[in-house]
Amino acid sequence: MEVPERTSESDGQLTTALRAQKRRIVAALADNETLDATPIVRGDENLCCEEYLTLVYELHHVQLPELARNGVIRFDRRRDVVTRGPWFDEIAAPDGDRDGEDEVGECE
Repeated sequence: MEVPERTSESDGQLTTALRAQKRRIVAALADNETLDATPIVRGDENLCCEEYLTLVYELHHVQLPELARNGVIRFDRRRDVVTRGPWFDEIAAPDGDRDGEDEVGECE
Protein backbone atom coordinates (compact mmCIF):
# COMPACT_ATOMS: atom_id res chain seq x y z
CA MET A 1 0.00 0.00 0.00
CA GLU A 2 1.36 3.35 -1.01
CA VAL A 3 0.97 6.30 1.38
CA PRO A 4 -0.02 9.51 -0.39
CA GLU A 5 2.35 12.44 -0.13
CA ARG A 6 1.29 15.62 1.62
CA THR A 7 0.24 18.39 -0.70
CA SER A 8 -1.04 21.88 -0.12
CA GLU A 9 -4.52 20.50 -0.90
CA SER A 10 -4.20 17.82 1.79
CA ASP A 11 -2.76 20.40 4.21
CA GLY A 12 -5.87 22.46 3.58
CA GLN A 13 -8.08 19.43 4.24
CA LEU A 14 -6.23 18.76 7.50
CA THR A 15 -6.71 22.38 8.57
CA THR A 16 -10.42 22.19 7.72
CA ALA A 17 -10.83 18.90 9.60
CA LEU A 18 -8.98 20.28 12.64
CA ARG A 19 -11.09 23.44 12.77
CA ALA A 20 -14.33 21.51 12.38
CA GLN A 21 -13.79 18.82 15.04
CA LYS A 22 -15.43 20.64 17.96
CA ARG A 23 -18.49 21.50 15.88
CA ARG A 24 -18.68 17.96 14.50
CA ILE A 25 -18.40 16.41 17.98
CA VAL A 26 -21.21 18.60 19.34
CA ALA A 27 -23.39 17.89 16.30
CA ALA A 28 -22.79 14.13 16.57
CA LEU A 29 -23.56 14.16 20.31
CA ALA A 30 -26.85 15.90 19.59
CA ASP A 31 -27.88 12.71 17.78
CA ASN A 32 -26.09 10.12 19.96
CA GLU A 33 -25.71 9.45 23.69
CA THR A 34 -22.03 8.54 23.37
CA LEU A 35 -19.28 8.74 20.76
CA ASP A 36 -15.97 7.02 20.30
CA ALA A 37 -13.20 9.55 20.83
CA THR A 38 -12.08 9.39 17.21
CA PRO A 39 -11.91 12.23 14.70
CA ILE A 40 -14.96 12.84 12.55
CA VAL A 41 -13.75 13.09 8.97
CA ARG A 42 -16.00 13.75 5.99
CA GLY A 43 -15.84 11.45 2.98
CA ASP A 44 -14.31 14.16 0.81
CA GLU A 45 -11.44 14.82 3.24
CA ASN A 46 -8.49 12.72 2.14
CA LEU A 47 -5.83 12.65 4.84
CA CYS A 48 -2.60 10.70 4.72
CA CYS A 49 -1.61 8.60 7.74
CA GLU A 50 0.58 11.35 9.20
CA GLU A 51 -2.22 13.91 8.93
CA TYR A 52 -4.75 11.56 10.49
CA LEU A 53 -2.39 10.93 13.42
CA THR A 54 -2.03 14.70 13.85
CA LEU A 55 -5.82 14.99 13.90
CA VAL A 56 -6.10 12.22 16.52
CA TYR A 57 -3.44 13.87 18.69
CA GLU A 58 -5.08 17.31 18.50
CA LEU A 59 -8.49 15.83 19.26
CA HIS A 60 -7.31 13.83 22.30
CA HIS A 61 -4.85 16.33 23.76
CA VAL A 62 -6.32 19.72 22.85
CA GLN A 63 -9.89 19.80 21.59
CA LEU A 64 -11.67 17.18 23.71
CA PRO A 65 -9.99 18.35 26.94
CA GLU A 66 -10.98 21.95 26.12
CA LEU A 67 -14.61 20.96 25.50
CA ALA A 68 -14.55 18.95 28.74
CA ARG A 69 -13.03 21.83 30.74
CA ASN A 70 -15.85 24.04 29.53
CA GLY A 71 -18.53 21.52 30.48
CA VAL A 72 -19.69 20.87 26.93
CA ILE A 73 -18.68 17.20 27.01
CA ARG A 74 -17.32 14.54 29.33
CA PHE A 75 -14.25 12.78 27.97
CA ASP A 76 -13.41 9.39 29.48
CA ARG A 77 -9.82 8.73 28.40
CA ARG A 78 -9.77 5.21 29.82
CA ARG A 79 -12.82 4.10 27.84
CA ASP A 80 -12.06 6.47 24.93
CA VAL A 81 -15.66 7.71 25.03
CA VAL A 82 -17.27 11.15 24.76
CA THR A 83 -20.65 11.98 26.34
CA ARG A 84 -22.66 15.15 26.89
CA GLY A 85 -21.48 17.47 29.65
CA PRO A 86 -23.53 19.71 31.97
CA TRP A 87 -23.41 22.68 29.53
CA PHE A 88 -24.03 20.62 26.39
CA ASP A 89 -27.67 21.59 25.88
CA GLU A 90 -26.90 25.30 26.18
CA ILE A 91 -24.07 25.10 23.64
CA ALA A 92 -25.80 22.71 21.24
CA ALA A 93 -29.14 24.55 21.22
CA PRO A 94 -29.95 26.03 17.82
CA ASP A 95 -29.34 29.77 17.88
CA GLY A 96 -29.85 32.02 14.90
CA ASP A 97 -27.03 34.35 15.93
CA ARG A 98 -24.25 31.77 16.02
CA ASP A 99 -22.74 29.45 13.47
CA GLY A 100 -20.90 27.53 16.21
CA GLU A 101 -17.71 27.24 14.18
CA ASP A 102 -15.40 29.16 16.49
CA GLU A 103 -17.45 29.44 19.64
CA VAL A 104 -18.06 25.82 20.62
CA GLY A 105 -16.24 25.05 23.83
CA GLU A 106 -14.56 28.41 24.23
CA CYS A 107 -15.04 30.46 27.37
CA GLU A 108 -14.92 34.20 27.52
